[in-house]
Amino acid sequence: MTKQKGNLYLIPTFLSDTESHRVFPAYNAEIIANLDIFIVENIRTARRFLRKAGYTKDFDTEVSFYVLNKHTSDRELEHFLEMSGKGKDTGLLSEAGTPCIADPGAKIVALAHRKGIRSIPLTGPNSIILALMASGFNGQNFSFHGYLPIERQQRKRKLQQLQQLVFRENQTQIFIETPFRNQALFDSILQTCSEDLLLCVASDLTGTRENIRTQSIARWKKQKPDFHKIPTVFLLYR
Repeated sequence: MTKQKGNLYLIPTFLSDTESHRVFPAYNAEIIANLDIFIVENIRTARRFLRKAGYTKDFDTEVSFYVLNKHTSDRELEHFLEMSGKGKDTGLLSEAGTPCIADPGAKIVALAHRKGIRSIPLTGPNSIILALMASGFNGQNFSFHGYLPIERQQRKRKLQQLQQLVFRENQTQIFIETPFRNQALFDSILQTCSEDLLLCVASDLTGTRENIRTQSIARWKKQKPDFHKIPTVFLLYR
């Protein structure tokens, strides 16, 4: 008789330092309480999240962590799901927010599908969707581009392409940046995009400093907001 395989639970984490009951369903806490294998981007932040979510197992003696980041090889990935193949459930955590969205977790989920291991997405905060909901922009036709190029001229060309998509496709354009480069990206948007284009900036979503504002590029140019080191989502529309 073939042994039943374990599940791979895709567990959303917190976007900001906020009270867990506001963004973390009780059902999620019940699921993770029974797990002792986790695939994570960073062990330290994963431990901090789990404790805040009410997890009580001893990390040193009862829990196994596997690190999945841009340096993880395909050979290592095979080992991460070894116990799932033997019937043990495993949890996949993002560094912040939803696993596999602007996150390397998609690799392990693809592998789970190939191995016949069920992937179960749990409900939780997603900065991209929350920002789109609150922007007032087109929620039926939108595109997420992840991180834009760092180099100035390449970033400028990309922003010009996104602006064209807004007008040609009537499509909301969504992108993000590493928090310490937010200001440089914001400045590029103001320098590159048409003044009548709308820009929504959604910062510290679900956090105490949450700020979501939509206005024209022309109006943004009259202000000097500070997004430095604050997790932020940027959206363009007409």
